[in-house]
Amino acid sequence: MPRSTSLRDAIADRLAAHWIALGCQLAGPAETDVVDIEALIAATATLERASDARVRDAGVDWCVAFGRAVSAGRLKTVAREMDVAGDPLSRFAADVAASGGPRWPFDGAQGQRIPRGRVLVRELSGSARLVWRLRSAFGVNARADILAALIADPFGSPTIADLARATRFTKRNVAVAVESMDLAGIVEVGRTQNRGRVTLPDASPFRAWLLTPRPGGPIDWVARWHVALRTAALLDATETAHEQVRLVEARVSVERSAEDIARARLPRPDLTRTGPAFLGAYVEWVEQVAGALAES
Repeated sequence: MPRSTSLRDAIADRLAAHWIALGCQLAGPAETDVVDIEALIAATATLERASDARVRDAGVDWCVAFGRAVSAGRLKTVAREMDVAGDPLSRFAADVAASGGPRWPFDGAQGQRIPRGRVLVRELSGSARLVWRLRSAFGVNARADILAALIADPFGSPTIADLARATRFTKRNVAVAVESMDLAGIVEVGRTQNRGRVTLPDASPFRAWLLTPRPGGPIDWVARWHVALRTAALLDATETAHEQVRLVEARVSVERSAEDIARARLPRPDLTRTGPAFLGAYVEWVEQVAGALAES
């Protein structure tokens, strides 16, 4: 089994790219995919290595300056799905509050003040800031995130259930929001062959809000961060374990993560291989996950 170092480096570097895209003054390339703000916060909260402090501090700094763009309710939902809800997120939220930012409903941690001044934002253009831009225009609610999902995949025709899964809002909230936006002519709900499927009207001005849609639609970052963080945690926990224990734990982890792996558009290791051969496949797969995080 490999050590988690290279995967954790890839996680930290990609988190940095997301924060850079949102205006944080860190060295490195900026993210080009649509940034999931709450998934980014939840993943950043898990950073504990001293070498990752710059990324975590930049995240706190952004939340202090622009935390009004964060949905506290969605943050709870996303963090729970990513298995982050608990001490790491509570400590991050406490640091945001102690530094002068919003107070999110996470208890049980004493915050420390993080230095300010590493965020520079003049406007909200660009694909990465799509969700933030729509929330700034329409409020931090299901409507903004539904529009972001439709704009980021303008040729798709999701159902209410699809949009609920993509946005992590409840089906009821999504259905109510879609109904009102349909009445306003902002979206269209199919009533014939595509009954129940939601699309943007062909002439919608919102289509221009994302200049270059990603092929195949945006990445599900909740799922991708979850897979990466779970894998890194497993590598840490089994680093000194017996080979048979590592084999069993690796296979179980992959099988339990199958749905997230698919949503994150990541390959799966070859589960037909057994024994040491599977561990070899698992090592290759961990490298593929790290490589996917390194892609721009």
